[in-house]
Amino acid sequence: MVDANAKIMPQLCNTKLGIAMIPDDATIQEIITLQQQVAAVCPLQPILGKDTNLPHMTLLQGRFNDLAQVYRSIYDLRNYLQQTYLQQPEVFTFHWLKCVYKPPGWYFLQPNPNTIGHQAHQFCFHALKDTMVLKISEHQKDMSGYTASEILNYQKYGYRYIGQDFYPHFTLGQTGDCLTSIALDKWIQSIPTQQLNISGRFVRLTLYRVGSHGSHSESVIDLKIDI
Repeated sequence: MVDANAKIMPQLCNTKLGIAMIPDDATIQEIITLQQQVAAVCPLQPILGKDTNLPHMTLLQGRFNDLAQVYRSIYDLRNYLQQTYLQQPEVFTFHWLKCVYKPPGWYFLQPNPNTIGHQAHQFCFHALKDTMVLKISEHQKDMSGYTASEILNYQKYGYRYIGQDFYPHFTLGQTGDCLTSIALDKWIQSIPTQQLNISGRFVRLTLYRVGSHGSHSESVIDLKIDI
């Protein structure tokens, strides 16, 4: 399988890639619907969909100078997740999502802390940290709103959410409009908490091309992890 995928490796040189866990179809639709509801108050980008800009939980994102290692690692991660699921099925389940704001202008849906996200992130990072590189232009990135440790993460690896700064989340979208952002904050505070509750499970693992706003633009590898 890895050898077959190696045929497209040259096409991915210098491409920003991500590794993500994907929820079941019903949960994907609920997240898309929630973004559509939010759009009446504060339009967010990118617009989520079932094919492109897929709702996902990123485990690691960046540029890698050893794509063969990336490919091996995603299959190893799939095996690890399947074994973990056999032993503890509940780690794949999240019972609620909380909408949180992180500057500049990002809204995230944060699952309950009992997901497998932290372990899966550590698995990816340990396997791939020595292959992560930055383009020269990326050193000029505006890191306003980053914490001190997130800045160090980005400067070294090209991704802010690593190690102690990683937390499981789905990106609901980004807004550059401060006024509508304030309106959305008020809207979130005014609705019943249960309206943001989305119950689901993670069923797939993908290696994907990163699009605008860090989106899940296109799957390069898509593996089933649910048993």
